[in-house]
Amino acid sequence: MLVTLTGELGTGKTTLVRHIMRSRGVAEEVVSPSFTLAQSYRDRHGTPLHHLDLYRLAPGADSDLFAWDDYFAVDAIVFVEWPEAGCGVLPSPDVAVELDHVAPGERAVRIKASIETEEALIEALRDQRLEGAPHEAEPEPARGRQVAARRGGDAP
Repeated sequence: MLVTLTGELGTGKTTLVRHIMRSRGVAEEVVSPSFTLAQSYRDRHGTPLHHLDLYRLAPGADSDLFAWDDYFAVDAIVFVEWPEAGCGVLPSPDVAVELDHVAPGERAVRIKASIETEEALIEALRDQRLEGAPHEAEPEPARGRQVAARRGGDAP
């Protein structure tokens, strides 16, 4: 699965990846790979988690030389900050996260998912419900809608 994260410096891309890694059981320190370009971890189930930060990678010759195949295994989840540098090399994202500054301490986030990812998420939620997990109501597919949320407020 490929998750891309875009937004200006300081919008929280690395912070979001760090929290996702923690929620998946990564115990070691999750650091920004700004200078190393990539950091790899494993979650509590052994799934490879890769965090790529392409800020210092120039599109073109630099991205052509990057070892993309080392990170895109079938069972891996890959988070890519600054995916523009991989334009033409990166596949289409399964999930695209866009972060924007709204006000000091406030961010807006837009999350776009492919139909396949959306359907897999709905199936996983249904499976949880069948296993007795508490739930409110069965989710309906967004079918291409963009959902925006603001920290500390309602969705616009």
